[in-house]
Amino acid sequence: MIPTIDRSLEKFDVEYFEKNSTRGTFVKNIDNDIIIEDRQSFGYIRQQYDNNSMFNKNILFYRSGNIKEKGIAFNGGSPIGVWYYFDESGKLVKEENTDGGYDFTPEKVVRYCEKNKIELPKGYHESGFYTQVRKETLDDKKVWVIKYLIPGGDIQRVVLDGQTGKELEKKVVPFVSS
Repeated sequence: MIPTIDRSLEKFDVEYFEKNSTRGTFVKNIDNDIIIEDRQSFGYIRQQYDNNSMFNKNILFYRSGNIKEKGIAFNGGSPIGVWYYFDESGKLVKEENTDGGYDFTPEKVVRYCEKNKIELPKGYHESGFYTQVRKETLDDKKVWVIKYLIPGGDIQRVVLDGQTGKELEKKVVPFVSS
């Protein structure tokens, strides 16, 4: 269910990207994946979406094309698992377990959503509002915040305790288009 990623070194082909991108974006369709590469202020980003997964791979690169960081995130949401950080020469300098303090794991969040008929987005979506799963801190407590559309066009906001998964809050908030 959750893609894997490791600490291996990766390189971004800056020359190929600059030659083939349109307005700083390049999209590839490979088998069941959509890969989106974008120019960013720090360099470049590659996001890889599997059409059957609620998670995506994110790899950030310096302007030189050397890897900056990489990890997995919920589609439209927060990082999960271990993220890897590299210096400009490509040397691994840090590993961060983004799930630290969250005994209620991403897999349990997915099961909660399935049980409560909350549809999590699979694959890449170009536009529109899709369910968001984010990690936040509320009153010095780590929580999961899930926001999803409900009939009538509003958003249901659910806050789950990051340790136990207990519902701490459930309320309707108005949908505001940006």
